[in-house]
Amino acid sequence: MLNIYGLEVKKRLLEIGMSQKELAEKVGTSEVYLSYIVTGQKKGWKYRDKIDEVLSNTKSRRVV
Repeated sequence: MLNIYGLEVKKRLLEIGMSQKELAEKVGTSEVYLSYIVTGQKKGWKYRDKIDEVLSNTKSRRVV
């Protein structure tokens, strides 16, 4: 089940057209561990600042 933080991450990923795999690579963790953070299975405090930084500094790549 997604938590509030996970929902925000998923929303932002959709907005900018980035996959969880790409985000995981940029923050230095595995795609699986990032999925645990997004779904609330892990807190991921170690990565949250970096996740927030990457998501806020990435411009949208979506083609509308």
